[in-house]
Amino acid sequence: MSSIPSTFRILGFKDAYVLMVGNILGIGIFTTTGYIAQYVSDPGYMILIWVIGGFISFCGGVTYAELSTRFPHAGGDFHYLTHAYHPILGFLFGWAALLVTYTGSIAVIAVGFSHYFLNFFGSEAREWHLAMPGIGTGITLHKIIAVLITLFFTYVNVRGVRSGALFQRFFTFLSLFVFGSYIIAGLTSPQGNWEHLTPAFQRFPDLGITSKLGVALIGVYFTYSGWTVLAYVAGEIQNYRRNIPRATWTGVATVTVIYILINIVYLYAMPLWSMENVIDIGHHVLLILRGAGLSIVFNIAILMAVLSTLNATVLSGARIYFAMSREKEFFPVFGKIHSIYNTPAAALWLQFGWTVILILTGSFNQLLTYTVFVMLGFGVLSGFALFLLRIKQETPVSHYLAWGYPYTTIFYMVIVLWIMFNTFLDQPLETMAGVVLVATGILFYWYFRKKFQKKYL
Repeated sequence: MSSIPSTFRILGFKDAYVLMVGNILGIGIFTTTGYIAQYVSDPGYMILIWVIGGFISFCGGVTYAELSTRFPHAGGDFHYLTHAYHPILGFLFGWAALLVTYTGSIAVIAVGFSHYFLNFFGSEAREWHLAMPGIGTGITLHKIIAVLITLFFTYVNVRGVRSGALFQRFFTFLSLFVFGSYIIAGLTSPQGNWEHLTPAFQRFPDLGITSKLGVALIGVYFTYSGWTVLAYVAGEIQNYRRNIPRATWTGVATVTVIYILINIVYLYAMPLWSMENVIDIGHHVLLILRGAGLSIVFNIAILMAVLSTLNATVLSGARIYFAMSREKEFFPVFGKIHSIYNTPAAALWLQFGWTVILILTGSFNQLLTYTVFVMLGFGVLSGFALFLLRIKQETPVSHYLAWGYPYTTIFYMVIVLWIMFNTFLDQPLETMAGVVLVATGILFYWYFRKKFQKKYL
């Protein structure tokens, strides 16, 4: 390992828990059900698929929990891929994270926040833009707000891990309160009909049903995404052998229960057949059950979920480039700890700078489309890395071992491979473009290897 000082372990169980919940719990639950309703025609299977999604997250979560306790440092997959295979794979993961996957995700979340935030104002505010020479229609107010909110959370996390964690606690618990209020308001409304939930499981899951459930599972999987967050901040979690697994189990369980209950609210409000392709189903259901008067509650729920996810993503993403720099696979300045705040400040500002470019150019959506396949591939490689590392490394008696290994890890890998296969069939050109885009990092890998004269195995 590098001799550059590591980060400080100041995050307890509650901090790890809110990071896990806050990074998973997002606005996808208010849109995904309308998409998957075109593949699922039975209310029983609709609920079942969200249970399966939670179990997949649990299987992936316990796999990453063991990997995190084997490498309790900032950086996550970067370390697993480097030590299980070859440093070039770890570098390519970090390269993709910086180029688009983490920075692009921050851009998507920040722009999404700005759209929902401007819903509180008139159309004039939503259409306002700042004229800039040579930039078409100029810079919209959406983009300006997206940049400012990203700047705010970057600054908060530069000022200290504790300040970022406190903001995370606030927004996550507020999100849990608002999501809980949504569920209670829905289930206690007299406007719904419990008969929408019956009859359930009318048909045995034959090949046709299983195939459609598999396609629907893609949307569910991405709605649950975010449970890898603790892997990237493992170097800052106290008693990591105990707290990372506990936060993973409880965090995934919390979100799974919330997602199942919200889908029960949807079915209580509408028959399943009428949900098909209803994109804003969360808002639509609220209008049915409670009328327009509570629409502001829905918008607040969206904003809280977005801010919680945004802070967690800003906090965790920078640790990947920080780890690369500490291992002399990136510019050394980004591996330094702030002398006062004890945070990877330079890596956070690097992340902010590139995110701003993606926001202002509007290129993040296309780049994310290109790299989905590759990042899923890295997830499979990290899962298989656990098998290799158990062979290569002696496991101490006190070490955390993934629950249900090897079956949980194999189940997680099979599901991700299935999603990769469907992604390739659906978007073959974008998939290949993504592979080429990430592969450009090979040139930079050799550049940094030569520049810093690091000897690799």
